[in-house]
Amino acid sequence: MITGMDHFSFTVSNLEEAIHFFCDVLGLKANPIVERKGSFPEKLVGVQGAGYRLCNVLTPDNVVLELMEYTYPKGTTLDLNTWNTGVAHVAVRVDDIQKTYEELTRKGIKFRDEPFIRPLSDPKNPQGVLGYIKGPDNITVEFIGPVK
Repeated sequence: MITGMDHFSFTVSNLEEAIHFFCDVLGLKANPIVERKGSFPEKLVGVQGAGYRLCNVLTPDNVVLELMEYTYPKGTTLDLNTWNTGVAHVAVRVDDIQKTYEELTRKGIKFRDEPFIRPLSDPKNPQGVLGYIKGPDNITVEFIGPVK
């Protein structure tokens, strides 16, 4: 039935701010912004007059992160603490977590904690180093890298 993943998506309040964060700060690549109004967005979200702007951002391994800003209806801000039911986050692999931590800290990014070693709980999920940051609209980004 399922043959693979197509994309992941976050709704954002400011598309340009989100593109800046994911592309200029984190180094991903943005496709052009697309704006849609009319029957397709109306059918997609089930709301008369719906419209949105979107940008597909590509990771180095060509996973699509879709950033969407709804022009109508405007959404409400939700509590995106990671422990809340239904809240998602994006996890990215890095080759050197300490170097990434230092580089992003120099850029003004605040990590929740300094990188730490996660416990080995599953042989398919090797031990690594994690760091969490909050991006635009409090989207959680997790960094995973090898232990050095």
